[in-house]
Amino acid sequence: MDGPYEDLERRLAEYVGRPAARVWSPWPLEASSIRQFCGAVEDANPMYWDEALAAASRFGRLIAPPHALMSLAIDAWWLPADQQAELDRVKAESDEAKARAVLAEFGMRTVTVVEREEEYFAPFGPGDGRIGRERRVTAISPVKRTKVGTGVFFTYEIDYFTERADTLVARARNVTLIYEGGAA
Repeated sequence: MDGPYEDLERRLAEYVGRPAARVWSPWPLEASSIRQFCGAVEDANPMYWDEALAAASRFGRLIAPPHALMSLAIDAWWLPADQQAELDRVKAESDEAKARAVLAEFGMRTVTVVEREEEYFAPFGPGDGRIGRERRVTAISPVKRTKVGTGVFFTYEIDYFTERADTLVARARNVTLIYEGGAA
C-alpha cells in the first residue's frame, strides 16, 4: 500500500528475526500453582495431582499440563518498584516493542489476536525452577486494508525454557492484527 505507508515496511524489517532478552516468570513452578490451574479447568489427570503415581510414570515426577504454560509463565500482577522497572526496561528494549512503537506512529495501536498455536517439546513441573520466555518477531505483513481498519498482520513466537536445565519445553506462534483504531 503506497502513500503514507511507503517507508513503513523498510522501517519494520530491521525488527524481524532477533530474539529478545529472556524474561523469567516471577516464581518457580510449584505443585500448588499447578493444582490451582487444574482445579480452575477441572483437569483430573493424576500426573498433575498424585505425586506417587506421577513418580512411577514415564515422567518420574509430577508435571504440569502443557496448556497451563502461558498461565504459569505470565508476569506478576504486581512487583516491587525496582523489579517492575527492570522488567519494563527489558521489554521496552525488545525489537517487538520497537516495531509496535513504529506502528503506533501510524496510528496502528489496536491489537486483535488472529491465531495462536503451541508446540510442546518436553514436560515441565515442580523442580524446574522458573519459566523463561524469549520472544521474537518472525513476520510483519505489508499494510492491509481490512474490515476493522488499516493495519498489519504481526507474527511473533515465544520460546519457553526451564530455569534448572535450560530446556526448551514449548514454542508458541501468535498472529495478531495491529490496526488503526482505539487505544492499545
